[in-house]
Amino acid sequence: LRQQLGDELFVRTGRGLRPTARAAALAAPLADILERVRDQVLATPRFDAATAQREFRIAHTDVGAYVLWPRIVHAVRARAPHVRLALRVMDPTSLGQALADGAVDLAVGSFPRLPPTLIQRRLYDRHFVAVVSRTHALAGRRLSLRRFADTPQLVVHGHSGVQDTITELLAAQQLQRRELLELPSYLMVPPLLALGEFLAVVPTQLAEVFNAHGTLALLPLPFKLPPSTVRLYWHRRFNDDAGLRWLRELLVGDLSPGSVRA
Repeated sequence: LRQQLGDELFVRTGRGLRPTARAAALAAPLADILERVRDQVLATPRFDAATAQREFRIAHTDVGAYVLWPRIVHAVRARAPHVRLALRVMDPTSLGQALADGAVDLAVGSFPRLPPTLIQRRLYDRHFVAVVSRTHALAGRRLSLRRFADTPQLVVHGHSGVQDTITELLAAQQLQRRELLELPSYLMVPPLLALGEFLAVVPTQLAEVFNAHGTLALLPLPFKLPPSTVRLYWHRRFNDDAGLRWLRELLVGDLSPGSVRA
């Protein structure tokens, strides 16, 4: 350092080592640099939810948008009033890369085909029910396997694989259901059920929301359908981000088994 600066920095005197004028002049800026290193590099980052001003980007399914997010937004707003939430429905084929790149911070839903390298946390199990219009001939009746297969159906091929499982269960009984309309989203189901002709298999929680005005009939499925597990996903690059850790803990606490009626 002496050679680099062209100065002895410290000299021996009768009172011991004493700083040169150059060393004394460097003391204040060096102390400032060390303080910045301590505060910005060595210190553990903190997240103060009450005052934080940042954006969290969360990918989800249409079911999550309709059922879960009013509850989540309320919980976040109550604890972090200045935080901005960007909720996005994404193609699951690009979701893994988006999490790795930081284009989205977290994903909530049933995405069994996401890369196993992502960190995930189970939130709750989602169950399913058959739904028809209150005016449908099946309303209030026991739904047999044959009636289920023969009824014209609205089919939402989501990301959980549930619809494929139903097709396989029926095929094992030498039955094939009448898939007359394939839809990209569960949110298109209610107006089409209102026509009085169709049946749809939807998450129970979503069916109850759709039936808020009593216009639908919810029927138990005539077969045992495994539940779809809803999980929280994130990339290990962001595992130690203080703000995201706070948000993950909030979501896990608010959506853990027992807190969500699936």
